Amino acid sequence: MKLFKLDHVSLPCAVFSIPLSLASWYTWKIDRMGDALLHPEYPLLAVEDLKVLFLIFLLFLVVLPPFVRLLLSLSFKKQQTVDGHLFFPAFLFMALWQVPFLLALYPAPGMNDTLFMMENPLYGGVQFPWFYSLVYGYGASFGKSVLGTREPVIFLLSLVQLLIYSYGLTALVFRVGKRYGQIPGLFLYGWFTFFPMVGNYGIAAVRDGLFSLSLLWCMVLFADGGMENRKKLSMAACALLGLMLLRSNGIFISAILVLAFCFSTKKWKRGAAVFLLCALAVIVPGRLILFTHGWQPLFQESMAIPLQQMGRVLVLDGQRSEETKVLMAGLLPEEKWKKGYSPATVDFVKWDDHFRRNELNDEKVPFLKAWLDTGLKNPQLYVEGWMTETYALWNLDPLEHDVQSRFGWALSDENTKNMKPSDNDMLALGDFPMPLGLKSFLGNYTFTGSCFMGAGISLWITLFLCLLFYCGGRKRLILMALPLLANTATLLVSTPASAVFRYSFAYVLGLPLLVVVFLFDHEK
Repeated sequence: MKLFKLDHVSLPCAVFSIPLSLASWYTWKIDRMGDALLHPEYPLLAVEDLKVLFLIFLLFLVVLPPFVRLLLSLSFKKQQTVDGHLFFPAFLFMALWQVPFLLALYPAPGMNDTLFMMENPLYGGVQFPWFYSLVYGYGASFGKSVLGTREPVIFLLSLVQLLIYSYGLTALVFRVGKRYGQIPGLFLYGWFTFFPMVGNYGIAAVRDGLFSLSLLWCMVLFADGGMENRKKLSMAACALLGLMLLRSNGIFISAILVLAFCFSTKKWKRGAAVFLLCALAVIVPGRLILFTHGWQPLFQESMAIPLQQMGRVLVLDGQRSEETKVLMAGLLPEEKWKKGYSPATVDFVKWDDHFRRNELNDEKVPFLKAWLDTGLKNPQLYVEGWMTETYALWNLDPLEHDVQSRFGWALSDENTKNMKPSDNDMLALGDFPMPLGLKSFLGNYTFTGSCFMGAGISLWITLFLCLLFYCGGRKRLILMALPLLANTATLLVSTPASAVFRYSFAYVLGLPLLVVVFLFDHEK
């Protein structure tokens, strides 16, 4: 009986073991089922699962508490603080270290989304945040019309991005070094400088590096616990603007973070004012662009999970009303819906050439009613549809799935002539004049070296660190993990494709910081 005695460690571990048991079992089951997920005679959720889930729960109930106590016994003392006079050389070295890799993939590595923005600076706002689309779109147009090629402008934009990115990371390193000492500061500096994936997102013409940097600084703001001076107020505004300007879910993440911050500090005026001003600065220009041209944001981008759930009901012959059948057939013929359906992603359906996305924009309310009605008729299929669509965000697979996790396709004029979505995960060197052997080495190093744990297991490590903070009497530090968790929470509600790792890249920057804080911050 002593083995199961509930105390300040065992009880939180027991609670944590419940969702962990579910994730463990269904990771194994979904990986094992494969194509069986497409057949109604092999349901993902079954009553027989309860026995296995209970056994897994008991195993975690036995293993987790002593493991947590062992980790809580670790203690590292603060070392000599980092010398602030070295900031500029450290920042310069971090930025210059990535320049050869950028030149190997000149003008910059990127993806088809970047190319779409380059060619459609205004219309890109129907799918992407308007700011990045305008910058790259009009920058590319300027280069092509004035210089005859857009490559120098794209290179310059990526270089500026790299400088901002390196400055933000170096500033964080020196902040940590000042608070916790040289060892954690040097560890983070080495990670941010030499881990290929961190640098790859710094040089790539994609939004996710700066977006993740904004999340990282939100973690710092939660660690500081206040916006009592202008400097911290400016930091908060920059971080929130970074989230809102660079990702469609940024405004929802910002709302979660501001609410949590105001609630924890019991100070509402400043936080609410900063959020509202930032939201207005981001929303109004984007809406004006769309309104002026008579465009609407693509409703399908926020309806990925509902589309996947309704598609699963269709493919597995679930119950649907006649009105729902007519509505779904109006969006995409049933035979094409069945052909394009994949349990892991809805992209093959919503980006089918015959999918009537404009009709979906015009029928938002009927679609939502049909989705709700179908869900009430098929709750199990809806839960299964959510589980398979969001699978990569919560599973325990050790590595990410190599889907938009790294960038090696140089956006040169030649490489972008016939660029396809499948090229996003391929390596294509740029046309900067340098020895081919050196160019190949640099390109391969930054591309093949950019690998990390899966988004799902990163989530569970983050939650486990929160468990350690809770059991160790450092509950205030749980809020530091909230930016990472809020990002994943918005994806669990509306992810376009959970296997796309760039949506979860913030873990690569944030997890090392959480580990450092766990090891060196012992204030109760």
